[in-house]
Amino acid sequence: MAAPVEPRILAEVGGLAVAEQGPLVVVVDRGTGPWATFAFVLAVLALVFGGFGAVTLAFAAAGTTVVPWWLSAVFLAAGIGVGLGVLAVVRWIRRICATQLSTYRPVAVFDRAQRVFTDGDGVVIAPLDHVRFQRQTQLASSSEMLVAVTPAGRRIIKRGNPFNGGLGNLESVLTAAVFGPTG
Repeated sequence: MAAPVEPRILAEVGGLAVAEQGPLVVVVDRGTGPWATFAFVLAVLALVFGGFGAVTLAFAAAGTTVVPWWLSAVFLAAGIGVGLGVLAVVRWIRRICATQLSTYRPVAVFDRAQRVFTDGDGVVIAPLDHVRFQRQTQLASSSEMLVAVTPAGRRIIKRGNPFNGGLGNLESVLTAAVFGPTG
């Protein structure tokens, strides 16, 4: 049995990949958003603990602080430890992004030959001629989301995340891939 042909990636932003596989335009979300947020939070903690530890340790070495040197060293060590955690999470995100797209379930599939928009299970959502891609504001978020608007309503393709690249130019890439350069 032949291995499945890997889709050709057209664009990838924030763990969301838009790829072509023959007449299909496949959208795959690798799910890196929560990991990117976690890495950001860890990085802030590393800077706070490590920075406080380094500054107070320098003051302790000069003899101009009330914080004991050993406590400063503990904060510095905690900052370094959390910093190593950041590196581990970033490596994990890179490993996720290096995994072949064919191993993920698609979020959306746009069949240009059959002229239909389907979900990852192959259920037809709408005829392709009635689909448009838009950015819309997310409730309680500073990031936008990418949606496919159909006569039956909207279908969320990707919720933007400022910690892993947002949405980039995915709206225009999808429009060009599905409908051609003129959209």
